[in-house]
Amino acid sequence: MHFFRWLFSRTVRKAGEMEDTVRKILNHQRDLLTPVAINAMEEALAGFRKTVRSGAPESTLLDAMDSLELAARKWLKPYPSQGLRENLLMFLEIAVLIVGSRAFFIQPMVIPTGSAQPTLWGVTYQDLRETNTPIPSLPQRIWEKVMYGVSYYQVIAPADLELRGWEEKPRMFFPFVKRQSLQTSAGPVPVWFPPDDFPRQLGLFDEAQRTYKKTRFKKGEEIARARVITGDHLFVERVSYNFRRPERGDIIVFRSEKHPGMTADTHYIKRLVGLGGETIRIGDDRHSYINGRQLTTNDVGFEKVFAFDPKQPPQADHYSGHVNGTIWQQTLGVPGPTRNFPNGSTEVQIRPKHYVTFGDNTMNSADSRYWPVPDFPQEQVIGRHWMVFWPFLRNGINIGWHQE
Repeated sequence: MHFFRWLFSRTVRKAGEMEDTVRKILNHQRDLLTPVAINAMEEALAGFRKTVRSGAPESTLLDAMDSLELAARKWLKPYPSQGLRENLLMFLEIAVLIVGSRAFFIQPMVIPTGSAQPTLWGVTYQDLRETNTPIPSLPQRIWEKVMYGVSYYQVIAPADLELRGWEEKPRMFFPFVKRQSLQTSAGPVPVWFPPDDFPRQLGLFDEAQRTYKKTRFKKGEEIARARVITGDHLFVERVSYNFRRPERGDIIVFRSEKHPGMTADTHYIKRLVGLGGETIRIGDDRHSYINGRQLTTNDVGFEKVFAFDPKQPPQADHYSGHVNGTIWQQTLGVPGPTRNFPNGSTEVQIRPKHYVTFGDNTMNSADSRYWPVPDFPQEQVIGRHWMVFWPFLRNGINIGWHQE
């Protein structure tokens, strides 16, 4: 009966909240109060609880609440800055909730690289000087930042100078306010809110030549004009794998730990292709074969991966199946990161309780084709891709939920 009164009566709910608050303060102050004060408060709380549970009318409850407040004012010690204390307690409770959710239920993650494109996008960038594209107006930049995760950078030479390098790490001035400087003959030139891969994403570095595109600049000349799009921010769901094993086709997140060939102590996100105890090979038709069976668009999770035109060569950032060493060499004329699958006949035996994973961006992914040890223990898996929560739009398309 009390439950239904609590459900439909605001006064009963307020009385319950008041009782909980007073009892919490009493418990916090037990080592500060005299035995007389403790006994008085215990009796006041017991009487108040009895009144609330008795089904008394609301007028009686209001009188009981006034009496309990008077007892609390008489026997409990007042806290200095009570409002600040309550706010701090609220923030601590929220922090505990966030940490608990992150540890056991949902964990946010940012995609830094393009190995999962076009399913999940990493950071992409464009040197706008190459296309002579101007920096948009401030309102447009704000809109693109909020909706698309796009940042624009324009760095102007303050004097005649020579580019000599850059700070290796950004400096944090306030929470979320970072600055990183170019080192020049005229002194440091700051870049606020810099991208992660500073020289490359600003268009300063020629990757093919492994050197600067340009080092000498006149006063007023542009050192950089770039457009950088953030990687997908997604939630990793950590619950379901406590009750079942990952399935082929899942996009899984796993710890690298110290696995050979992986960056130590970080997280990777790839599509699960091979399970423990199976054999796997990559055919010259760009399909993977599990125990001799070809994976196709009919297999869950691979509907897009294998929906490529076999007449077209594999391309970066496009679904192109899975590429072995032979096809890589034929396409680009150089060896690729495919040491474990050099040709269409090489089979890899997956150890029990281990997994083999490939990136959807087969022409731009360091994965089980490349790592010196192609499979990794299933215990390193922490969860699966659930949903992208930002950017809200990418290339005009709503990101949102599952994108497998």
